[in-house]
Amino acid sequence: MNEQPEVIVCVGTGGVGKTTISSAIGMAGALRGKKTLVMTIDPAKRLAQSMGIRELKNVPTPVPLRSLQQCGQPIRGSLDAMILETQTTFDNLIRKYSSSPQKADAILNNSYYHYVSGELAGSEDYMAMEKLYEIKKEYDYDLIVVDTPPARHAINFLTAPNRLIQLISSGVLKWLIRPSASVSMIGFNILNRAPQKIVKLLKSYVGLEIVEDLTEFFSEFNDLYSGFKSRAKEVNALLASPRVQFYMVTAPTRDAVDEAIYFYSIMKEYEINFAGFIVNKIHPPLYNDAARSKSGRIISTLDQDDPLRITLEETLAMDSIAINDQALIASLRAKVRSQKIQYYLSSLIMDRELTNLCTLVTIAQALDGVIG
Repeated sequence: MNEQPEVIVCVGTGGVGKTTISSAIGMAGALRGKKTLVMTIDPAKRLAQSMGIRELKNVPTPVPLRSLQQCGQPIRGSLDAMILETQTTFDNLIRKYSSSPQKADAILNNSYYHYVSGELAGSEDYMAMEKLYEIKKEYDYDLIVVDTPPARHAINFLTAPNRLIQLISSGVLKWLIRPSASVSMIGFNILNRAPQKIVKLLKSYVGLEIVEDLTEFFSEFNDLYSGFKSRAKEVNALLASPRVQFYMVTAPTRDAVDEAIYFYSIMKEYEINFAGFIVNKIHPPLYNDAARSKSGRIISTLDQDDPLRITLEETLAMDSIAINDQALIASLRAKVRSQKIQYYLSSLIMDRELTNLCTLVTIAQALDGVIG
C-alpha cells in the first residue's frame, strides 16, 4: 500500500494465530526502523517468552531486541508490547472524568462497580479501543498493532463506541442518573412511578432489593456522563481514520475462510479502512506439477513396503494439503474481488516453535508489505 498506516488492527477467529501475526507485524515495523507497539488481548505465554518478556502489563513494556543480532538482523527501530487489562483501563477512565478524587473513589469503591463497568463498557471490546485511543494520544509511536478478541466479537469491537453512546443516552441510564434526583430522595417508592419496562429491566439485572444502592452508584456516575459520551465519539472517529487499517487474519480451512468472507461482508458496512487478508498456517508445496507426476509414476513401480514408496507417499500426502490450501485461497480471492484488498500468506509455524525473536522475524519478513 502506498499510504503507511499508523495503526493496524488485526481481527479474526480463534485458532488462526492472530496474536502471533499481530506480533510479527509489530516486529516488521521495528525492523523497518519504526517505534512500534503491539497491544494484545490474550497472549499465549510462549509468545511473551519468545519476546524475552516475563510478564506483559497494561503499560508498554520494551522487547529486548538485542537478541536479534543472533539471527543477523540489524536493530533499527524499537518494539514494545502490552496486554489489555480491562478493569484497569476502566478504572483509569473513572479517575479521568470524575470531578474530584473523592467522586472517583466513591464510584470505584461501590460494591456494584465491577458488575456495571463490564456491562457499560462492553468489556474488552470498548476497553481495547479506549486503550488504543489513549496510547495514540499520549505516546509517539510510529506504528501501533492491535490484536483484537476473536472474530465472533469483531463486530462488537467495531461498534463498541456507538454502543457506549447509545447506552449512556438510553432512557434507563438517564432515569438513573438524572441530576434533579438527589440520592436521599431515591428509594423503592420511586419505582412505583417508574415505567414498568424500567422496573422489569432493573429486576432482571440486579433484583429490586439492591436498586437503591445501584441508583446511588449511578448518581455518582452522573459526573462522567458528558466525558464518556465525548470520548466515545473521539474513539469512533479514530476508527474511521485512513491511517487506521484493518486486516482479517484467517487460515486455509473451509470454516475459517467462510467465516472470513462473512465478516468481511459485514465489515464493509462500516466506515473503516479494510486493507486485506492475512492467511496464516499455509503449508508450502513440496513438488511442482512435473515432480508430482514423476513421483506418482515411481510409486506405481515399487512394492508396498518399499521405504522409498512410503517416503514418497508421505510427502505427496503433505503436498496435497498444500494444494488444498492454494484452492481455498483461490476461492477467497474469487469471492472478495477488489483491487484495494491485499493478500499476505504466512507459512505454518507451530506454537511450540516460537522459541525466540528470530522465529518471529521469519514470519515478519513475509508480512513486511502490511506496514507500507
